[in-house]
Amino acid sequence: MRRFAASPLGPAGQRGVFARYLSSNGSASVRAHTVKGSSPLAGGTPGVIGVRREDKNKWERRAPIAPRHVEALVNQGLRVVVQPCTRRVFMDTEYLEVGAEIREDLSECAAIVAVKEVPPELLLPGRTWCFFSHTIKAQPSGMALLDVALEKNVRLVDYECITETGNKGGKRLVAFGAFAGYAGAIDFLRGLGERFLALGFSTPLLHIGSAFMYPSLEEAKRAVSLAGDAIRKHGLPKALCPFTAVFTGTGNVTQGALEIFKLLPHELVKPGELPGLCERADGTHVSVTREDCHKLYLSIATAEHMVRRRDGGAFDKAQYYAEPELYESVFQDDILPYSTVICNGMYWDARFPRLFTREDVHRQVVSGRDKLLGVCDITCDADGSVPTRQFASIEQPFHILNAMTEEISFSLDEAGVLFHAVDHLPSELPREASEHFGDCLLPFLPALASERAPVTPGKGLAGSDHLPMPIRGAIIVEGGALGKNFRYITQLRELQRSALADEVPTLRSGAFRSHGALAAPPASCTLELTGHLFDTHLINRVCDICEAEEARLQILLLEVGRNGEDTTFVSFMVKSHSSEDLEVLVDKIKQAAAEESVQFRRASAGAGGNKASTVVVELSAQRKVLVLGSGYVARPMVEYLLRRPENVLTIASIDRKEVEALAEQTGGSGGRVLSKVVDLGAAQAGSADAAAAVENLVKDADMVISFVPAPLHAGVARLAVQYKVPLITASYVSPEMQSLHDAAQEAGVLLLNEVGLDPGIDHLSAMRMIDSAKAAGSKIIRFSSLCGGLPAPEAAGSNPIGYKFSWSPRGVLTASRNPARFMEDGVLQEIPGENLLASGRPLTINNAFALDVLPNRDSTQFAELYGLADAPTFFRGTLRYRGFCNRMLALAKLGLLDLGPLPALQSSSRRRWLAELLGAGAAGPGAAEALAEQPAGLIAALRARLAAGPDAEDGLDFVCWLRLLEDEDLPSGVPVDRPVDVTARLLQRPETAFQPGERDMVIMRHEIDVQRTDGQFERHVSTLIEYGEPHGTTAMAKTVGLTTGICAQLVLDDPARFGAGVQRPLRPQWYEPVLPLLEAEGIRLSEHVEPLFEASRKVC
Repeated sequence: MRRFAASPLGPAGQRGVFARYLSSNGSASVRAHTVKGSSPLAGGTPGVIGVRREDKNKWERRAPIAPRHVEALVNQGLRVVVQPCTRRVFMDTEYLEVGAEIREDLSECAAIVAVKEVPPELLLPGRTWCFFSHTIKAQPSGMALLDVALEKNVRLVDYECITETGNKGGKRLVAFGAFAGYAGAIDFLRGLGERFLALGFSTPLLHIGSAFMYPSLEEAKRAVSLAGDAIRKHGLPKALCPFTAVFTGTGNVTQGALEIFKLLPHELVKPGELPGLCERADGTHVSVTREDCHKLYLSIATAEHMVRRRDGGAFDKAQYYAEPELYESVFQDDILPYSTVICNGMYWDARFPRLFTREDVHRQVVSGRDKLLGVCDITCDADGSVPTRQFASIEQPFHILNAMTEEISFSLDEAGVLFHAVDHLPSELPREASEHFGDCLLPFLPALASERAPVTPGKGLAGSDHLPMPIRGAIIVEGGALGKNFRYITQLRELQRSALADEVPTLRSGAFRSHGALAAPPASCTLELTGHLFDTHLINRVCDICEAEEARLQILLLEVGRNGEDTTFVSFMVKSHSSEDLEVLVDKIKQAAAEESVQFRRASAGAGGNKASTVVVELSAQRKVLVLGSGYVARPMVEYLLRRPENVLTIASIDRKEVEALAEQTGGSGGRVLSKVVDLGAAQAGSADAAAAVENLVKDADMVISFVPAPLHAGVARLAVQYKVPLITASYVSPEMQSLHDAAQEAGVLLLNEVGLDPGIDHLSAMRMIDSAKAAGSKIIRFSSLCGGLPAPEAAGSNPIGYKFSWSPRGVLTASRNPARFMEDGVLQEIPGENLLASGRPLTINNAFALDVLPNRDSTQFAELYGLADAPTFFRGTLRYRGFCNRMLALAKLGLLDLGPLPALQSSSRRRWLAELLGAGAAGPGAAEALAEQPAGLIAALRARLAAGPDAEDGLDFVCWLRLLEDEDLPSGVPVDRPVDVTARLLQRPETAFQPGERDMVIMRHEIDVQRTDGQFERHVSTLIEYGEPHGTTAMAKTVGLTTGICAQLVLDDPARFGAGVQRPLRPQWYEPVLPLLEAEGIRLSEHVEPLFEASRKVC
């Protein structure tokens, strides 16, 4: 262990540091934040960081940074002062030993970090303070703190606002991740054990403690695992089985909880399978099996399982999140009766239907379907998506809700449902949570501590140019004024004060509750406004209108724009005394919105209303989209575009059956999908009739999406330019396509290419990472982008190369002989095609996937497109399973990938043909025949060509698998003088094709190595792993089709936004909207940052 080695005072000063530590705890020591009058340390000393102790409650043992983070800062030449604390999970001596100074007085610090909000009176003036402030929504509880921060010229940075781009809605960079889910699930299992005991059943869960009772997360997991071993061996009481646990949502919180439950013996089931499982517990059906008692059934419920459209239409995820009032909950009928426990970790606000209510539980009890025993509400929304009536504390984390009497009891012996709802769960795992949080925060601290907080406000974006953009976007207060992105808080406070002064109940948080103190009026509806609501004072006018009409207004959701350009969105419920009064009120609000050029929308009728769901804003005119090509990637794109009722699609292809099937599968009976049979190849080859048919289709379209073979795109693009119709393709920009750039710009036509997976999602993700790193002032020294379409692991073992072909294998075989170019450590590496397979390198991703990496053609052209022409290393690669390169290299060494023609190859016998290929044919037909008749000699010749070693044996096994050593004929119809065609035909076997029910998989990996402004190195990693659906959409079709569809819809909605000419999706205008929309479809790139050491730098 290092002791004082990193102290800035050196060995001679170590005793002084320790002496100051001791003296700070004496009665005469300087107390925190009590400096009076002027101070020579006003604003603190740049380069000194303070760590405040947490004191909000006794359970708050977390720290914003751990000792190892302090050590890293000290090694960079910074000083770190840590306030002493006997409650913190890290001992003071742990910080001291890595070079921190332990003392009460933080006045020397330029930047001070904490976790929870700081009492206003303890804010040191003129410093940079970082903590969760709870002020950005103008929360009344945080306004005293905000006022003092303004008065004391504090620079206040809120962790909640530190996002990747510094903009609202971006990915958060500093947070506690899944630790609420971990702690919540562990505590909940402990409570279930005690509750089951009260019900008369002893279970292994009784031996699990609360999360805070264990010294580490690993120890807590071990306790859960031991309980799981006991369940696996002895089972659970039959009366509790089948034990079904339903998890809501798919975010970090739910994933954390699910990770804990998976430590128990379990089986994952779909929500739709729950009724069948639970029928076994019904005496009229099959009895519970022994297997049911020895495991838990875990099920993840997402929005499609929880709600249905009120009009009976198909569920549409995008529509649900945009117009939730069109949907109603079915959770209470489809899932609740079959759930033993529910772990609630999903996002919810008052616009959305609740999962279930107390009344639903009451109804289930009355009907005898009360299977529910417990609810773990990790989200802690008071009476939100589930009927949580009271938050608990860590020391008393449970209560019982009696749905029959509505009574709450803290005795687990009472009748009812167990509820667990603690709103500061990560503090139960303080060590790991602090370590994780510090990892997120550490990269920003040197810049924050490098300067004093300004004493006067700036004119533009808060923060100096030395601060990274994620920090500048998170500065709430600076120089006595609100930051540019947060000036809306003043207007929001005025609105709240106005509402309170008028005694109009307009700003009650949360949803209207029929069982609350205020009864619902007989007529109500939900309205939405989008625009500059504060600048125009429209929101105040709406309040005045409601007051004048003696109506009530309740805000359901408010999303405030963070600067003058952003618009504000508000969803609110208005309630009046009668339907007639409601219509008068709505008309007046609509008129006021029109006068201020604010978008108005009537979302739905509410309780007691007699008006059906009505959209007041006019829908766009019908938009005609021409889709050329009907292959398997087209369907997800077509289905996505059909979510918008104004889109009408014409699908045109040469394959009549395929195009008609696609039209029928995607709702052709509704009249919005038409099918046409056209021969685009013939049209471009000179057929006048075919050319006229294609031209008429393009001329009549508002957009063309081309999924035809890449060589045909340029011809379509010329027609698109001629008729000024935007074109979208997923293919690489060819020289022919690029040559149309000037003409397209002159015509004002967008020709957007490379919007699939690779290329497509790779561009979007890479450019977001690159732009973010550059905005932070970092220098990019290495870029690596890898992608591969593969069989899912369970389907990959049926053949030696772990690969499956969706079409002829010939393309894959010839691609494995393509030359490649990339930059490595400032040196241009050029790989001849014959050496490509030999250049493959091993790679392991997520400690789970053992892969090979092959250079992917000419990477250098993308370096310029990405603005990284000067990066020392720039590499793009293709991913295959480990062993692919060695086995394919063996084929190459044997000549099996040669294009031919080779006159010496004449035989139709496999073994003799192989002998001819090995060179025996050059010595005459007799030599080849003789070698073919001697299998041992043929194998010896194979080994000689492959050379010795384990790779040679792998290659020999592959040749045997191809049945080239068998005495049988080659496949008919293949030219025997062209080895690559023979090999391609031999690979066309059931084992290399996807069988019914098998899944494919897509893996994408970006790595960007950067040197930060403080000289430190780090690696930014982005990973996408997407699986196809058994008997459904493939991962490749989903990633390509949805990306294309999303880009197409964005262009249809706002053509002028993206400009004209030949484009790739490289700009923020593309990646900022597209990546979140992909994430909404479940296509999510997981990103993290890790410290980089010289030894870990590599090309792939």
